[in-house]
Amino acid sequence: MRTLIVADDYPWPPTSGSRLRLRMVAAGLARCGPVDLVSVVPSGRTDLDGPGPEVERAEVVRLPAGLRGPLSGRLVPWALPVDVAGWRCPPVARTVSALLDASGDGQRWGGYELVWWSGVHAWVAGGGFGFGAGTTPPAVVDVDDLDDEKARRRPGPRLGDPDAPAARRLVAPVRKASSRLAVELEVRQWRRLYRATGRRGLVAVVCSDLDARRAAGKGFARVEVVPNGYPAPSRPAGRTVVGTPPTVLFPGTLRYPPNADGARWLVDDVAPELRRSVPDARVRLVGRFDPAQRSLDDRPQVDLVGPVPDMAGELARADLVVVPLRYGSGTRVKILEAFAHRVPVVSTTVGAEGLGVESGRHLLLADAPAGFAEACARLLVDAELRRRLAEAAHAHFLDRFESEVVEERVASLASAVAADGCGT
Repeated sequence: MRTLIVADDYPWPPTSGSRLRLRMVAAGLARCGPVDLVSVVPSGRTDLDGPGPEVERAEVVRLPAGLRGPLSGRLVPWALPVDVAGWRCPPVARTVSALLDASGDGQRWGGYELVWWSGVHAWVAGGGFGFGAGTTPPAVVDVDDLDDEKARRRPGPRLGDPDAPAARRLVAPVRKASSRLAVELEVRQWRRLYRATGRRGLVAVVCSDLDARRAAGKGFARVEVVPNGYPAPSRPAGRTVVGTPPTVLFPGTLRYPPNADGARWLVDDVAPELRRSVPDARVRLVGRFDPAQRSLDDRPQVDLVGPVPDMAGELARADLVVVPLRYGSGTRVKILEAFAHRVPVVSTTVGAEGLGVESGRHLLLADAPAGFAEACARLLVDAELRRRLAEAAHAHFLDRFESEVVEERVASLASAVAADGCGT
């Protein structure tokens, strides 16, 4: 079985959760036969290595900044979320159409038996909404995150100090109302896009049973689960003895809005509470960030580290990993990474959802600043609790989220979809 992947990222090196997922998808599909990859990346991206052994050929198409090509099909520009509209890219659609052209090698659909759209952005960029029934092989769209859920749960604007000037207090309700209207519009746009995939009969893939239940009523024709995963390290980096000073690690790109919001909440609201009981605790924020976020850097208490070539070093110096997300969808690879390396975890409920974990068994959960700080403090002083949580979390990871498990799930699903003839 030959598969074409059209992706909104490039998986080598696998330095982020989305890249790691894409690499595992490619490896899983390769178990079924040859795989070709078309990756759509923004112009200016330079962190691209040569393609891995998972694919026969890989083609990178640059997304020109600010491009707004014409839409085909029944979708119109105002119907697309702003985050997706910029991915409309005729060169990508032409590339995909050429690969699927039956005249290319005399075989129907260019010899492909399955198209795996890795991301809704890729489906839009590749012109997927323009393909009618019977014009492509069976198809899957890997939704991964449900962006309407992220929009719906995103915290509203902070409305300021009640002692602020009267004019500012008068404007606050207007800001709140406009923010609420913007969220409602964004949710409707995402759900319109999901219904468009359903009309074309694509199989939608999400990363947890929880998101599958949420997706059931959003217009998708069929929903399947492929969990996020992580490769088991040969030597876990976690340590048993708390270092001096105690180190709290939050890994993840701060260019991702839920991570940016979580980092600000961690630094402004949680860390001061933590220092009441563990005065020398240090917070490390590791991942890409924007210049406006430099205000998070407050040494020696908070280090804004930026990206690192290998997270193993950061995990080896961390006494616990924190996931202070207040909104989001999907599942967090950063938690799986910590589980794989036997590093204890403190998370919000939202941050850990979809992973089938229990507070007090695999990690600690808390949603208020004081409770989150207290959970961190417990794990910095209770050696037995650290050991017990790390062991249970590692076993949970191996059973459900290790990369071999995920790749086998991808292969099984791909074979079933191709055999059923599901798709457009």
